[in-house]
Amino acid sequence: MRAELHESDPANPSENLFPETSAPPPLRVGFVALLGQTNVGKSTFLNAVLGEKLLISSDKPQATRSRIRCVLTRDDAQIIFVDTPGLHRPKTKLGQRLVREARRGLRGIDVLLYMVEPWGHVDGLDRQTLEEFADLEAPVLLLVNKIDRARGNALEETLLAYNDLGRFAELIPISATKGTGIDDAINTTVSYLPTGAAIFPSDVKCDRPPEFLVEEIVREKAYHLTYQEIPYSVAVRLKWLREREDGLAEIKAEILVERESQKGILIGKSGRTIKRIGSLAREDIERLLGRKVFLELIVQVSPSWTRDDAQLRRETEA
Repeated sequence: MRAELHESDPANPSENLFPETSAPPPLRVGFVALLGQTNVGKSTFLNAVLGEKLLISSDKPQATRSRIRCVLTRDDAQIIFVDTPGLHRPKTKLGQRLVREARRGLRGIDVLLYMVEPWGHVDGLDRQTLEEFADLEAPVLLLVNKIDRARGNALEETLLAYNDLGRFAELIPISATKGTGIDDAINTTVSYLPTGAAIFPSDVKCDRPPEFLVEEIVREKAYHLTYQEIPYSVAVRLKWLREREDGLAEIKAEILVERESQKGILIGKSGRTIKRIGSLAREDIERLLGRKVFLELIVQVSPSWTRDDAQLRRETEA
C-alpha cells in the first residue's frame, strides 16, 4: 500500500514535510525524605506508593533502622524517597543511633514529607522536631496517615493544630493501608520537585541489594511472630545467598538476640516458631527474587551487639 502524498504550499515548500511536534514535559526529579515518629506508617506508605513490598513494616517500634532510598519513576517524574528510622526519645545506644540516622536523612533533600496520625493535637515530639528544623529550606508537606481510624473530629482538629504551626506548604490526609489520598500525596510532591534528568534507571525501585532486603524480610517475620516477647533489638545477618545446581536460591541467615531466653522464644517448642518464621519469610523472598528458595535460619546469642559500635554501624548506617 502506498502512502498518500499531500501537496504542500508552493509558497512554503517545507510546510507539512516537518510538522510541528510538542516537546515532552520536563521531568521533575528530586530527593524526598519521609520523616515522622515511630509506627506512624512510613514504610507502609512507601510500599503502597511503589506498588510492591520492599520495606519492612511492623507494629513494633523502630522497625526501620537505616536510611533506605526507594525510587518511583513515572513518565513525568522520578522521586527518590529516603525512608528514615522513626523518631522517638531514645533510651539505648541503638535508639540514639536510629534518631541520628533519621536526622541525617534530611541532608540535601528537595521535599520533606512529615507524617503524623490524627491524634487531634500537635504531639510534643513533633513540635520539638519541627522547631529543630525550622531553618530547613525544603518545603515541608504534612501527611496525616491512618485517617480510616480517626474518630469524631480528630482529623479536622489535627489538621487545624498542625496548620497553626505555620510550617507546612500542604496538608494531605491519607490512609496508607487503604490507599486513600496516595495519588494526591504523590502528585502534590511532584509539583514541588525541580526539573532535571533521571538519576536511576526506570526499572530500579530500591538502592539496596537483594541480600539487604532478604535480611529485612526475615527480621520482619521474627517481629510479627514474637511481638510480645522479643524487643526490637533483633538483628539478622545473611551468611550466604547462592544459586544451587538445581536452580534454587540457597540462603542461610542467622538471627541475633541478646539473651538465651530470647533464643528459646524465637525457636519455640519443638522448633515451631523458627519454622513458621522461615515459612513466611520464604514466601516473600521468593516473590522478591522470582525463584524458589531454600532458606535455613539459625538463632545466635550475641549479648553485647546493641552496644558494639561496629555492629551498630552495620545495622543503622546507609
